[in-house]
Amino acid sequence: MKDVIILSLLGILGMGRCSKDELVNVALRGKAAQSSTSYGGTAKRAIDGIWNPTYEYDSCSHTSGETSPWWRVDLLETYQVTSVTITNRDTLAERINGAEIRIGNSLENDGNSNPRCALISSIPAGGSTTFQCHGMQGQYVNVFLRGYMQYLTLCEVEVNAHPAPIEMGPTQASELNLIVPVTDNVALKKTTRQSSQYSYMGGSNNAVDGRRLSMYKDKSCSRTKSQVNPWWRVDLQRAYNVTSITVTNIEDVDPEMIDGAEIHIGNSLRNNGNSNPLCAVISSYPAWEVMTFQCSGIEGRYVNVFLPGCNKHLSLCEVEVNVGSRPDMEEHLSSDRRVQDMKRGQDILCPDHTTRYENAATGGIASQSSQWDMFGDANNAIDLSWTNRYLKGSCSHTKAEVDPWWRVDLSKTHNVTDVTITNRGDCCSDRISGAEIHVGDSLFNNGNSNPLCARIPYIPAGQSRTFPCGGISGRYVNILLPGKEKYLTLCEVEVQASTFQAGLPSTAPETAVTAPNLNLAWLWDLLISLRRPAIRKEETYNQNNTDEETFDHEKISFESQRPVDTVPENLVSGGIEVHSSQYDNHGAASNATDRKRNPLYHAGSCSHTEAETNPWWRVDLLDTYQVTFVTITNRGDCCLHKINGAEIRIGNSLENNGTTNPLCAVISEMREGQPMDIPCNMEGHYVTIVLPGREKYLALCEVEVYGEK
Repeated sequence: MKDVIILSLLGILGMGRCSKDELVNVALRGKAAQSSTSYGGTAKRAIDGIWNPTYEYDSCSHTSGETSPWWRVDLLETYQVTSVTITNRDTLAERINGAEIRIGNSLENDGNSNPRCALISSIPAGGSTTFQCHGMQGQYVNVFLRGYMQYLTLCEVEVNAHPAPIEMGPTQASELNLIVPVTDNVALKKTTRQSSQYSYMGGSNNAVDGRRLSMYKDKSCSRTKSQVNPWWRVDLQRAYNVTSITVTNIEDVDPEMIDGAEIHIGNSLRNNGNSNPLCAVISSYPAWEVMTFQCSGIEGRYVNVFLPGCNKHLSLCEVEVNVGSRPDMEEHLSSDRRVQDMKRGQDILCPDHTTRYENAATGGIASQSSQWDMFGDANNAIDLSWTNRYLKGSCSHTKAEVDPWWRVDLSKTHNVTDVTITNRGDCCSDRISGAEIHVGDSLFNNGNSNPLCARIPYIPAGQSRTFPCGGISGRYVNILLPGKEKYLTLCEVEVQASTFQAGLPSTAPETAVTAPNLNLAWLWDLLISLRRPAIRKEETYNQNNTDEETFDHEKISFESQRPVDTVPENLVSGGIEVHSSQYDNHGAASNATDRKRNPLYHAGSCSHTEAETNPWWRVDLLDTYQVTFVTITNRGDCCLHKINGAEIRIGNSLENNGTTNPLCAVISEMREGQPMDIPCNMEGHYVTIVLPGREKYLALCEVEVYGEK
């Protein structure tokens, strides 16, 4: 009888196995609203159960052109939201770029201040993309698009969720032997530290005082001095599975300074805790904004906020740590667990106090992939005029093309600390969303393969935004806009940099190296390997008697100069590949590990599933490895957007075919036929790629897994 009661209660709580498998689109019975309605596009069209992406068929919502439009569905009760699937319209698809999905129980600011589930970088025209929300709780689901004169159109919004669990007292929980999720802010009033303190008002403990006050003068914000790589840390006193971190930004003192900060969680105090696993990077954060970052249950006792770069100060007005079930055994605090060494920021070299900072783009030479008309010259973007009207002749402008780019040659290598971009103000402000800033000394691929400084989620019409680069060294600064039929318009680009130089001088060639024809990529790789210089190793001793290696580099025009004997091992050799289904006889799972980066499907070198819900591909490495990065080659003959939203998961479990192992990364977008390196620094026996969503195809033309035992 007791067993029957327990099973019944499990069913009521929504914790039984059946309820977990039977996700329901709870938006269908909800009530929709939006900030305005235009062209007959009422809010309820987005939850009518029809996935037609053509606006003329009356199944899409549509707001007026306005500042920061929003759409919301009231689910009528609180749910645990697993994922949100959005279907985009088949024209003007780029308008949704930069929209945010927010979930919670508050209607403050029309619900747009609730915790964020995801930022939508892009959704293919007429396509559907699923965004994982990891059980966030809320009655309201908002889609919110920041910016001036924006239109928000949604052809379908599906909210996959379970009913929220019934709250139970501790006595009831112990009787049922259940683990009750802990949702309290476990950072409240805990012990904190920071790398330095700006003044008596900026103590580290201010960030866990339970007050979301955003004014420094109210003595409720922490603040460090200006320094290299400042950090803040809270000791939770024991290990927790952290589901999310909520951060309140400062309002009255340099609110943009937090941009680029990293949230780390773990059990190690190595490097003051800043080398623990990464939860999230804070890319762009308005003043006084309260934002929530999902951490997917990363386990740890210490939560760090780490800001890489030179002359940075870190201010935090509140840090809240929301957790799941608590590990009960001391083994969770064991130091034997391998620490993921996130080295970002450790190699930053900063100038001394005598170094001068300047807009290094002034006097530079600008170029771009094409020019729209007589008004759109590349040099207009560095003319020191912040006029944001295109016909005034002060903005650059490319033609509509694949992957348009703009570049400035700074004439010599600089340490780039920030790049400021002014967006067009008279129209088309959303076109900049998704652009990438690259900095480096190479002109291979026209400079677009240099190290990434930042991705641009959005810039409001006519406004300027600054993106921190952390002192990346380089002669060339590129703005690249990945995608088909894209226009790139820049009304001003400012490059804040120092003349301080670290390391070797630039060895970049004076002329651009043209990327090889896709079908001859194998020949290009062979030429690079033949031209790779011999590299002599010399053993030296540093002041701490630690062995180091130094290299004599020959100046050549190829970007890759890694010696052959240091190339990491591709761990998929001899592995066992499987996938959820097979499209036809060309699409075997093993094709994705045949050591051929051939992106043409009918050449028999790509895996391919059928159209299904949540297709997946997996390789068994036959042993447990520390995976440092995964390289994936996308299909090149068609359908490049189909991989968008795929998740890379690494771990030791085969539960749910390995698709619930820890998350390495989500692929937001890949270029056609091109490989992409994705850092992971995770331990696992299985590498799984899963594509969440309905009626999805998963095609992989090569998967390479690099790491060590």
